[in-house]
Amino acid sequence: MARNSLQTPEPAPARHDGGRGVNQPVDPTPFMHLVDRYILRAVATPLILALSVAGMLLLLEQMLRLFDFVLAEQGPVDVVWRMLANLLPHYFSLALPLGTFLGIMLAFRNLSLSSELDALSSSGASFGRMMRPIYMLVVLLMGLDFLMVSYIQPFSSYRYQEIRFDVTNGALGIKIPAGDFIDISDQVTIRLGEINEETRKAKDIFIERRTSDGGKTTITAKHGALSTTPEITSILLKLEQGRQVIIDPLGSRIQALNFDSFDLEVDLPAIRGFRARGGDEREATFDEIVAFLRTETPQSSPLYYEYRAGLHWRIIHPLTFLIMPILAIAMGVTGRRGSSNLKPVMGVAILIIYHELLEEWGQVIAGKGELSPYLSMWGLLAVFAGLSIFLYNGSIDRARTAKVMARRADETVRITAPAAGGVH
Repeated sequence: MARNSLQTPEPAPARHDGGRGVNQPVDPTPFMHLVDRYILRAVATPLILALSVAGMLLLLEQMLRLFDFVLAEQGPVDVVWRMLANLLPHYFSLALPLGTFLGIMLAFRNLSLSSELDALSSSGASFGRMMRPIYMLVVLLMGLDFLMVSYIQPFSSYRYQEIRFDVTNGALGIKIPAGDFIDISDQVTIRLGEINEETRKAKDIFIERRTSDGGKTTITAKHGALSTTPEITSILLKLEQGRQVIIDPLGSRIQALNFDSFDLEVDLPAIRGFRARGGDEREATFDEIVAFLRTETPQSSPLYYEYRAGLHWRIIHPLTFLIMPILAIAMGVTGRRGSSNLKPVMGVAILIIYHELLEEWGQVIAGKGELSPYLSMWGLLAVFAGLSIFLYNGSIDRARTAKVMARRADETVRITAPAAGGVH
């Protein structure tokens, strides 16, 4: 008996619900959801690694400079970690775009070299569809970047400058170079012959204290330990094996005293406080910049153009994340037979050049009022977007052409001539 060409579709597989006797159809997980999770996993690992390595390299370089600076100023070593903590938002905003770009590019490069990208394309997942989970991740990173550069970084930048000011001006510990006569105040002069940086002990100490009526007290000691009060208002000296000489205002009477140990407290002048936050657009939040531009004009404030350039930069910097996946995929997609190691290097170079031009040329020119930010900054963004789209289209076209040529090569048919003697 002939079978009907129109067959009834088979019912979905049923699932028995325990002992209730109720059969329910199984709802399989959509294939595209599996693709989304697979691509996100492929991107997450190189993204985290690239972000971590880039951040560590930037911080290590700065940490060495901070150690040299703090030791030269004779400040406490632990202040280096406080300064580094306040530099984290700045370097994170530098490493985040590079890490995002490298993560996406390396993920798609690995998918291309392992033929997984061809398998995904053959199953019906287009490049546009595969970019959907990428953009879901990028939007989250874009929001994080906006929060970082617009609100967190201004406060951390101000705090870093405040700590640097405290180190330089002695608010974190008095700075007394060895071998020099230092006027601690108008009434006190001190000289330390040699200082142990670890124990904060000194040798060959000389101190001269002067009174308002002309009297003078001179103290010398072979050894001594230096410290300050928690409020940095006085120097505490624990002197050993020394001599104290007191001279009256007329110089007619001198008293001398030898001692084995002697504790001395020297008052410090009031330390000048650090300036209030502001006066620099890098220390202003997004809301503060908007409020400033609403109330000021180029004629009323010389900082108007600088604040305007800072506002555009805080908008353009996160928006760059929307373009980076296009450039990253263009530099990452390659063929197994004609893979190029130059494309990843070229992609990183394009991204770095764009950011350098944006910050070192576009923002600077706009901050001086020499060129509108819509030309110097948004123009660079438009050029970066156009170049990325151009490279993306070219890379995708070459990938499709290479796939077709490889398929033709695999489907080549070999034709052989019939054997002599004819067909039997």
